[in-house]
Amino acid sequence: MANHDIALMAHLMRRAGFGAQYEELEERAANGYEATVEELLHPEDHSNGMDLDLAERSFIEWNHFIRCVPEYVAWRMINSQVPSWMDTPPRDMDTIKMLEDEYFGSGYDIRSMLRVLFNSDAFKNARFSRIKGPIETIVGTLRLVGDWSAPKPGFETIFDEMKHMGQEILNPPSVEGWHTGKEWIDGGTLVRRINFIADYVGDLTQPGIQDIVQKLAAEGPYISPEGLVDGCLKLLGHYELEAETHKMLIGYSEKSGQLATDSLEFPGQVSQILQMIVATKEYLYA
Repeated sequence: MANHDIALMAHLMRRAGFGAQYEELEERAANGYEATVEELLHPEDHSNGMDLDLAERSFIEWNHFIRCVPEYVAWRMINSQVPSWMDTPPRDMDTIKMLEDEYFGSGYDIRSMLRVLFNSDAFKNARFSRIKGPIETIVGTLRLVGDWSAPKPGFETIFDEMKHMGQEILNPPSVEGWHTGKEWIDGGTLVRRINFIADYVGDLTQPGIQDIVQKLAAEGPYISPEGLVDGCLKLLGHYELEAETHKMLIGYSEKSGQLATDSLEFPGQVSQILQMIVATKEYLYA
């Protein structure tokens, strides 16, 4: 299976508001991109698929509103929300026009419009062009490391982290909402963001990190420095680094020589590379 297929699947899941671990991305890529788009748009037809209870309830509420004021919904959603899922700024006006035409031509069918969006070249080519919001960053990190897979005490600290990064959940600064994109990032919020992610990916007790170590160890008794860096990038979500940054990470890994995957030091070496990757500017984007 081509790595491009899995990377594209990760892009789709992130833009649709859902995260997924690597195994699920592989499974969905094997089923096909179109099949996953249909599952996102018709969750009621896939009882064994992702848990979309909240999404379904939201859709019912939207559907009721659409029947009342469809043209207003079209204007608000297409011109203000849809561009934020793609490459903005600048806004792709051709794609927006295509979505407007589909929305009105389908009788105000949001699902039909989303199907056109998810299958458009503009959507598929928009990987890593949008800075992740604080909530997206935190929830994505928790899913990556396998924490909070079940309710437990202590979630207040997670809410506090969202607030300190600039996005207090359910409490935007005004009716306009949050100013997104590069405005998520300043000196203080950037440090909090990097420290939060690095602390989690550096915690070898987390099941998701243990899984990453095991997948890399399964590559063979030894792994090259370049293989370690590229493997971590793939398992984090097929991130692509600038050539200079990529070279620096490989140079750091080469200090340990060829790595024995069954050594006691190997998990720590993996966590160090993961921490360095999440501190790069490329990891800010989705």
